[in-house]
Amino acid sequence: MNDQDVLVVGGGVVGLTLAEVLTRHEPALRVTVLEQHGWGSGATGYAGAVDIPYAHTPFHRELVEAGRQWWKEFQAGAPAPGPRTPLPFAWLVRSSEAAAHLEETLVTPARPVAGPAGGAWRLPAGAAALAGEAHVIDPALLTAALVEQLAARPSVRLAEGRRVTDLAPAADGGVRAVTADGGQWRAGQCVLALGPWLPGSPLLSGSAGEQVSPGAGVRTKRVYGLRVALSGPAAVRYGVGSAEDGIFLFPVSGGEYAMSVKHDVWDVPPEEQSLPADVRARAAAFLDAVVGPGAWEVTRGRVFADTYTPDATPRLLRLSPADGVFAVTGLHGSGVRLAAGMATHAARAVLACRRGGTA
Repeated sequence: MNDQDVLVVGGGVVGLTLAEVLTRHEPALRVTVLEQHGWGSGATGYAGAVDIPYAHTPFHRELVEAGRQWWKEFQAGAPAPGPRTPLPFAWLVRSSEAAAHLEETLVTPARPVAGPAGGAWRLPAGAAALAGEAHVIDPALLTAALVEQLAARPSVRLAEGRRVTDLAPAADGGVRAVTADGGQWRAGQCVLALGPWLPGSPLLSGSAGEQVSPGAGVRTKRVYGLRVALSGPAAVRYGVGSAEDGIFLFPVSGGEYAMSVKHDVWDVPPEEQSLPADVRARAAAFLDAVVGPGAWEVTRGRVFADTYTPDATPRLLRLSPADGVFAVTGLHGSGVRLAAGMATHAARAVLACRRGGTA
């Protein structure tokens, strides 16, 4: 039996960041992260990701602010460029109502701009542009940096290829986990950072499963992402987004651009699918409008899933029958962007639970 203080199930950016936050604040805390495949191989491997200070609710805003603080501490003294780099970014709005909504939801204000800088992008007819703060996060670099830091901490154990098949209260307190290879792990607390694999997971039973069921408002939804090659002046590093259209375009590693297209297809399994024709058509119309016909080419499309909640706010669920089991969910396709804030929030709850307080 492997005794730990905290067990984290899921080795994407949320699970790894949680382990980093926990052991930075409590260096002696024994934390193990179990990942069924390889680090960052799940939903993290499908992400873009653009980090925009965009918050729908007061709690969402707290997560964004906590994430900003985590990045300051994480990158302090680190060589540049790191996994998170600044990005010139423009928000496109077509109405005064959209501009007002954007002003309410941005944590840092955006300012009006007359048009694109250096001819990098076009201002579509009938739209206005607001320049705001943004960063690009490289999920692969972030995952590698987190693994490197955690591996150097004596109290942390990282275990790949360990799929958890059973989770239950331990007879002598805490939580007991069993992995597919027959391993047994016991911890005082456990956090499930399973991304879109959480709803319907065999690790949930009874009322725990009900908390992440469609009836409770936690559902899986398709996430549509494209990789785009730009040419000419459009290839200048920049980002453009439209909250009204649910479309964002931003540079990623390898000289490509990532593009996310919001599309409501619900209650789906977390499996990669082909890119639908109507999503490609929406992407093409947006690219023609902001880049120009002939200046772009879609190189590939990626379709995956994430967990969503009705109010667009992530959740930290405290599950039964084991009181020390938590689950992170409802990240709305922004798992990489919100990982630091959500990990900070989850760490506070776990530590409060360890001290006998409330989450």
